[in-house]
Amino acid sequence: MNLRHLLVALLVIVLSAIMGSAAVWQYCRGVDRIAELERFRDLIRQTPRRIPAADLPATKGELVVRLSGRFDLEHQILLDNQIRDGQFGYRVWTVLRSEQANVLVDRGWVAGSSSCDVLPAWQTPDRPVEVTGHWRPLPQAGIATHGNPCPVARWPVRLHYPSAETLACALDRSLLPGMLQLLPDSPHGFARDIELPGLPPERHFAYAGQWAGLTLALWVLIWIVWRRRER
Repeated sequence: MNLRHLLVALLVIVLSAIMGSAAVWQYCRGVDRIAELERFRDLIRQTPRRIPAADLPATKGELVVRLSGRFDLEHQILLDNQIRDGQFGYRVWTVLRSEQANVLVDRGWVAGSSSCDVLPAWQTPDRPVEVTGHWRPLPQAGIATHGNPCPVARWPVRLHYPSAETLACALDRSLLPGMLQLLPDSPHGFARDIELPGLPPERHFAYAGQWAGLTLALWVLIWIVWRRRER
């Protein structure tokens, strides 16, 4: 075996190891994801616990909680470009003010207009309310986003996956580091499904299959080339 053949063999082995490892990792991640979803389904079936708003981050999303307070009607946020069942819309984020802390609440999805200049209308009660949900980190975009206004000149405002710093600047107040996602049966919300952030298990298994297929295709190609050289 000359040096060229040796280098090709080493390259094939390295590529196979990388793609095989990726396939195994994606498969294991899919299995882990199934377990995470099962734990999450158990979580949302819990009886809600009433806790001080300031203690929300300490729950780490492992409790269903009930909070009391008043919604801030004057400063509401629309998370832009949210698709539900193929329809464009927004997620409504409203600050719940309590004696202990200000909590950003994800109230669910509302349909958007065909014109970006026309914002949807929704109802927000001007009285003390109780809501139930679970604590979660702020959602993040798959790619970096820019252009969120700060300070905000007009409310409600459309934002694109704002960071905690952007929210604090726009609202001109401190918020707890995360948000409360309302459960489907909680009042004062809109269309919503409880979802665990991240890819579904099926997507991980599909990626595992793709990596395994690429590994197999590489070895089939090498075998075909070797057979032709033997002839």
